[in-house]
Amino acid sequence: MVASNNQASQAYGELRRRILIAEIRPDERLVERTWATRLNLGRLAVREALTRLHGEGLVMRALKGGFFAAPMNDDDVHETREVREILEVAAVRLAAGRITAEQISQLDAACDDFAFLVKKKYFSGAWEADRRFHELLVAASGNKKLLHDYERCNIPLFQVRESQEYREDYERTEADHRAIVTALKEADFEKAVERLRAHLAWGESAVIASLPNEAARRI
Repeated sequence: MVASNNQASQAYGELRRRILIAEIRPDERLVERTWATRLNLGRLAVREALTRLHGEGLVMRALKGGFFAAPMNDDDVHETREVREILEVAAVRLAAGRITAEQISQLDAACDDFAFLVKKKYFSGAWEADRRFHELLVAASGNKKLLHDYERCNIPLFQVRESQEYREDYERTEADHRAIVTALKEADFEKAVERLRAHLAWGESAVIASLPNEAARRI
């Protein structure tokens, strides 16, 4: 029996999204029955989605069967930062003369959403706002192919620890995002690049410092 394409696509989209924002943590076991119930989809659809995600390297097969979210080591974190920096810095530089007032307004709104959701302790929603901020940043390049590739290359966000105890991590994320937007408003694109690079470097160092005791934290 094969799951419907629609159900398998839904399961794939939801699981992929949750892995990339680290709502599903590195090394977390993914039980078909559990996720079928959470997503209100058939187990076959979840199994097909997990098989597809395995092919993309986002999940791994357990030795005794089943799947778990792919772990991250120091090299993974470093390479993730390098890829994000290459793509996002290029986007900010291309945004010169292209970014619109509406796009700047959308970036501001993403910052506001992030702050509000952190305040409400809705961390998975905050992570969505964080990812949206970086996607909007790439969209400001005006290059549709760059945005298409960025959205589909399965780059995970570095994960902030899920607790109000670590509020300084969220505050740093918000401050960095707002500093980037301020530079874009001032049409100081090199300053925006500088702040973006510092933001990504901070995320990388924070993640590596936390390994192997914690799953990777997000920017």
